[in-house]
Amino acid sequence: MPKLFVYGTLRRPQGGPPVDTHYHGRIAATITAASTATLPGATLYDCGAFPGIGRGTGSVRGDLFEVTDDGLAAADLIEGHPGFYERTLERVDAEGTTVEAWVYWAPTAMVAGRRSIPSGDWFERDRAEATATPLLLPDDDELASAFERLAEESYSWFTSVRPDGRPHVVPMWHVVAGNRIYVSTPPEAVKVGNIAVNPAVVVALADPAEVVRVEGWAIASSGALPAVAPHFFEKYGWNPDGEPEGGYTVIEVTP
Repeated sequence: MPKLFVYGTLRRPQGGPPVDTHYHGRIAATITAASTATLPGATLYDCGAFPGIGRGTGSVRGDLFEVTDDGLAAADLIEGHPGFYERTLERVDAEGTTVEAWVYWAPTAMVAGRRSIPSGDWFERDRAEATATPLLLPDDDELASAFERLAEESYSWFTSVRPDGRPHVVPMWHVVAGNRIYVSTPPEAVKVGNIAVNPAVVVALADPAEVVRVEGWAIASSGALPAVAPHFFEKYGWNPDGEPEGGYTVIEVTP
């Protein structure tokens, strides 16, 4: 069976906030063996509601799972392999034994400018220092102009995918902060359930003549609400953080 090294939201819960491991349940039933493990030659980055890793000189701590083929396929869907995170076979240290396991590497743009986690452990990050540093877009004037236009427009079409494969499209208010896109929605909204299974989304403007369409990866990030709410208030005169507790969830889209 495939061996899979995980270091973030696919890890086994360890008593932290639910956001820490909210994708573990998607593969839990496919795990046939589990142990702790360390990946050398890597750096762990705090991307807010989830981590990413890049090549480096440190090491990253996580879990080593033996999973069924269905489990690996589910993890591929969650991580967006091969179009988003890249899965490669690496040597990891598992409780005194070196084994080969699949590892998901973040795209370079995902971790650019992000704060690294010195301990290499997602559970030991300092949540008080959660970063909102900008995503570094390519040096492309046309791309920058399109993104600025997206930020200025009043609404966009938000497309996610239902678990049965059917698309779900809704008009949404949106704001842009740190070159990421945010929408705020009730936690029971269809789109929240959709991205829990498949994080792939599209955000597009309703202009067929001058198309702006952003393909991205979405994650529900309740902890981002206080930081993002002022952007909604400035743009729309509405404060989602002022709604009743538990009333709204922020979805963060990374292009």
